[in-house]
Amino acid sequence: MVNWDNYPNFPSGGVYVWAKRLVEGVSDWDFVVVNELTNANVPANYTVPPNVKEVIEIPIFGTHRREEYQKEPFVRKILRTSDSLIEKKFIPLFDDFVSNLMASKSDPARTVKLMVELHNFLTLYDARKCLEHPLAWDVFLNHIKADTLYKSVSLREALTVFQVVQRSMQILSVDVPPVDVVHCSLVWLPSLTAIIAKAKYGCPIIVTEHGVAYRELMLYYNAYFFNEPSKIFWKVFARNIVRPVYEAADIIAPVCRANAVWERALGADPSKIDVVYNGIDTEKFRPMTVPRDPAPTVISVARIDPFKDITTLAYGIKRARESIPNIRCLLFGDSINLDYAKRCLNTVKSEGLEPNFTFMGATKEPEKAYNLGDVVVFSGITEGFPFAVIEAMACGKAIVATSVGGVPEALAGCGILVKSRDPDDLAKAIVRLLKDEKARAELGASALKRARKEFSIRTSIDRYRDLYQQLAARHAGQPLARGEMVIAQ
Repeated sequence: MVNWDNYPNFPSGGVYVWAKRLVEGVSDWDFVVVNELTNANVPANYTVPPNVKEVIEIPIFGTHRREEYQKEPFVRKILRTSDSLIEKKFIPLFDDFVSNLMASKSDPARTVKLMVELHNFLTLYDARKCLEHPLAWDVFLNHIKADTLYKSVSLREALTVFQVVQRSMQILSVDVPPVDVVHCSLVWLPSLTAIIAKAKYGCPIIVTEHGVAYRELMLYYNAYFFNEPSKIFWKVFARNIVRPVYEAADIIAPVCRANAVWERALGADPSKIDVVYNGIDTEKFRPMTVPRDPAPTVISVARIDPFKDITTLAYGIKRARESIPNIRCLLFGDSINLDYAKRCLNTVKSEGLEPNFTFMGATKEPEKAYNLGDVVVFSGITEGFPFAVIEAMACGKAIVATSVGGVPEALAGCGILVKSRDPDDLAKAIVRLLKDEKARAELGASALKRARKEFSIRTSIDRYRDLYQQLAARHAGQPLARGEMVIAQ
């Protein structure tokens, strides 16, 4: 299983929940987990079940195994990576690779071939020494300057993209053990591991997208790029990273049809796409009576993160307070984004919302949190098929949610959809439900019925097990010579 800042190191968020439940649910399968880490200093104290045989952590600011700093083979690897070898062997490969990633009509098969060649080189020599060599930056910058559009990209913005390439390409130096199937929890740079595994062992690939990484990275990096050439450059570069992953995948299993639309637009073969909805424990998430404040109460269970748009939720509560003065909003969720968390706190304080809006922190009992409220609200600007929505449905709650990603598929008329980044629309829906007990009861009942019928954890796990078995049987029936690369047609 290939992850990015996720299971087992980061015990929060929907993708972590998905990965944990999947690994534990298919206990008859053994797992090697590859987790690319943006921060090398993440907590290493985690518990995994017996069927997780190995966890390979790849900090992109360091080596893929921190203890290798102390091993003689690793030292020898550094010592034999000479400047002349980098110039003669690595730089031409890197030049070709960058050229392909910047092409407006990049060839995915060519990109895959170059990835395999780079992997074969970087397993013998030191990746950091190669990628941090001044000539690597010169190659990248020369390609920028040579393009009539990209030459107006600022040096700072070019460096931002180069650093993404420089750090993430270290994953190509990782040697994963032989496996029967590779399952990627996203389609982005960490998934290059899957391409390498397929090249070496012929093992088939399944990719699951929760939020389409390409779409979310466009949202994230556009905040750092200020001119149009920079934004176009990032769009082309990101597309040329994801297309080879789609090309190499044998099965593309998005968590909702909304993601499949994006995948087809990015070049994924429609015949490979097989939607598998997220599943939840409907025995745990159920209607229950819990001690609560009698005031009209809104619940939100979400990370304090820009993609969850907590500030719009706060402004929505402020507008709703004009009609319901004693309204309360309880937000359950943690944050790893200190700047945004401070921004949310300052918004609540500056708008005088402290009596109405409470940050409850993370909870280990979300099933109780949902049942504390009259209405459950989600204000995200981008979503896949969020666990929080279907958990709230299974608790029989009336839901107000932004119409993004797979949320409309999940609710399917069992809640109220509103526009994203629109506090007025959000407030109107909240007020409507808080003032109409009958409407709340009807929506809650229909949501409960749908969740129990469509989104059980057992159904989801069984679907993945079937896909694993199909791919493993295909692999066993078509053995490949070591190093032979096959891309599914």
